[in-house]
Amino acid sequence: MAERGGSIDALRKAVEFAHYLAKDAEELLEAVNERDALLVKIEEGEEIDEATLQQANEAVLEFTRGLRSGIHEFRKRADRLAPDADASAPPAAAPTPVVAAASEPPAPTGLREVPDYVPATQQGEGLVTYWLWYGDECVGSKRMPMGTGAVDVRNAAANEAVIFCDRANGEIPSERRNQIFHATVRVYDDLAVQEQMRRERPFEGRGLFPNELPFLELTFRSPLAGAGAAAHIGDVTVGLQDVAFGEGLELSAWPRDDSQRLVRIESADREALGRAEVAMKACLVERDAELVAEFGVGYVRSEGLVHSEPEPETERPRG
Repeated sequence: MAERGGSIDALRKAVEFAHYLAKDAEELLEAVNERDALLVKIEEGEEIDEATLQQANEAVLEFTRGLRSGIHEFRKRADRLAPDADASAPPAAAPTPVVAAASEPPAPTGLREVPDYVPATQQGEGLVTYWLWYGDECVGSKRMPMGTGAVDVRNAAANEAVIFCDRANGEIPSERRNQIFHATVRVYDDLAVQEQMRRERPFEGRGLFPNELPFLELTFRSPLAGAGAAAHIGDVTVGLQDVAFGEGLELSAWPRDDSQRLVRIESADREALGRAEVAMKACLVERDAELVAEFGVGYVRSEGLVHSEPEPETERPRG
């Protein structure tokens, strides 16, 4: 009976905090609506005092923090009911962590969640890539100084919502902003993980690492075999080298296997890299070489360039 009474008390507490949670959500929705109404007026050309807009943004952030706190308190009390739900089941049939693992994938190596505010003593001079996760979806990334708090990262990312919202699938900027303001901000300390994350982003969302120059990598393949492939690859590499020299760039090359080669150019001249990308791809077509994979960061792509990229090399069938 004592266990039953404790379960009822826990249930009452969970319901009580569910009401608090609903109130927090309503307050946040009101704040978002007021802020969005101001943004609509600005888009329509009406002059809005900057302090008024800043106050509206701060209200949204304040109620967002309140809602996050409410979610935490509710879950903490709801979790206390979980053991009672299976009290009649034998220990061997007790719930396993499989369900929890399915709802949230395991964190990559070096994962660190960024708090809303970071003391000035923890801030550094270098830049870090911050990733914004809304559930299982990455809704943005920002290169900002080390030690930047999550609130400032979200505010900076929200300014780009109008650029990166998925309009093709009916998403509007206000929906993307809402996801960003509710996103969990994370940093991946492992450089290999950061590189993997960067390669999964569209070209416009990739960021350079500290002290890294803008660069372009192309991997191409010869349709020939044996000695013919080696001679063909050498000829194509010379053609790509001439293209790079024409833009004042230096080209490096590495063999991938008997029939493939990776070439790389890098430079602080972002526009020269963009022009070289177009000319190098044209050179591959002229010399009957197949573009297997490409990856680039930080340069200015030419207007006439087709932005679709081939599948990564590891995902393409060989033969």
